[in-house]
Amino acid sequence: MSATKRDAGSASGEGRAPRREPSAFKRQAYFALEDVRRGNAVARFVGIALFALIAANAVLVFAETRPGISAGVSAVFLVFGLASSVCFALEYAARLWTADLVHPDLGPARARARYALSPMGIIDLLAFAPGLFVLFVPVSASMLNAARIIRLVRLIKLSRYMRGLHSIARVFHKRRQEIIAAFMVLALLTVTASVLMYEIEHPVQPDKFDSVFTGMYWAMTTITSTGYGDLVPLTAAGRFVGFCTMLLSIGVVGIPAGIFSAGFVSEFRAQDAHDRRRARHEDAGASSDDAPDDPSS
Repeated sequence: MSATKRDAGSASGEGRAPRREPSAFKRQAYFALEDVRRGNAVARFVGIALFALIAANAVLVFAETRPGISAGVSAVFLVFGLASSVCFALEYAARLWTADLVHPDLGPARARARYALSPMGIIDLLAFAPGLFVLFVPVSASMLNAARIIRLVRLIKLSRYMRGLHSIARVFHKRRQEIIAAFMVLALLTVTASVLMYEIEHPVQPDKFDSVFTGMYWAMTTITSTGYGDLVPLTAAGRFVGFCTMLLSIGVVGIPAGIFSAGFVSEFRAQDAHDRRRARHEDAGASSDDAPDDPSS
């Protein structure tokens, strides 16, 4: 009797009902949005169609800016943009619905709030909200142009499907201390060179080097080897500062590049090792499932 009570107490000790298993439809919706390879044929089709729709909207951004577009083609672009807004709204609703599968450690309400307030959740919202807003609410031409500009955030949705962008984000996170230090050195060189160049060249050509910010512009074009040629030192001291800036920039600009290269190599090796371990684990699981049962058991 006491053991039964203990079991009942442990089952209700958390004070909440156990999480229910998601339905097959919800799980396939999750696969279509997050992991197309694990979904069935319909989920794979939906995931690929979403990617194609985002890519088509990226092309539409450039196609709409061409001059001389006929009224018929413009109407087709408008209908396609509105249809895309509806599709992205449905995607946003589906992502809210499956957020508890993305964050299984949180409750459904907290998981959905976490997605809605995340950067990608805000981007997903902006991908369709302006298009539907101008559809139902009369707006001026300036607001319509603003909605078209905001619609550019749809291009960011492509980052979900690009492994390289995720690797870049992880490299930034893991090597953030070294990256910040490298850019601080670059900023120190830029500020020093801009102040020196302004103090030296301003008395000679005040119309060109009229402020320290102009000197900073010269320093950035020099350090990055852009060299537009619109700002050129005339004095010997200014040319010496320019020579030292170009010489130091060879090493200073190469520091972040080296950090990024080492981080990418380390990240790709770690990802490849993870993929191999996952493949071995899946092969071992498949082998155990195919093995015949022990007759002695």
